[in-house]
Amino acid sequence: MIEVVFVRHGEAAHSWGEHTDPGLSELGKQQAEHAAYTLTGIVPSELVLISSPKLRAQETAAPLADLRSAPVMIDANFQEVPSVTDLANRQEWLKSLMRSRWSEVKEPVVNTWRDNIIEGVHRLGHHSVIFTHFMVLNVIIGHIRQDDRVLQFWPDNASITRCRLNNGTLELVELGAELDTHVN
Repeated sequence: MIEVVFVRHGEAAHSWGEHTDPGLSELGKQQAEHAAYTLTGIVPSELVLISSPKLRAQETAAPLADLRSAPVMIDANFQEVPSVTDLANRQEWLKSLMRSRWSEVKEPVVNTWRDNIIEGVHRLGHHSVIFTHFMVLNVIIGHIRQDDRVLQFWPDNASITRCRLNNGTLELVELGAELDTHVN
């Protein structure tokens, strides 16, 4: 059995509609520190740290990497959903996507992104903590639930969702804290 923990990045310094790759806000940095200390008590000592290539995810991974004196592997399979529109229209596009079902999504790049997330998780051969994004977590939970809805839950910034791979099946152990505020 392989433990797989997903951590949504801390609060970003800019909204999804304002910047393509923002780092963390001051609050986001505090959230990352808190997540690192929380994870220290719940994850196995032998594990691999994996991050989306996006700056906010890497900055969220940094405190745990420092505590563990461990490197962070960058894996593009766990980056945020690729936008099929320009920066000015990204938030509206994302809202529309979140109201959809995967069977309705017609953009090949988005469907390939989703498939790569699921395949990436199933290829893990070691206990892992993956620092990632809101939509990635929704792909994972939808896959576990075998639910076609794009939006499964509203993971809060730096929330910790615990799963396990058991004989090739991904199982939910504990859903992370849900958002009290809007997705920016």
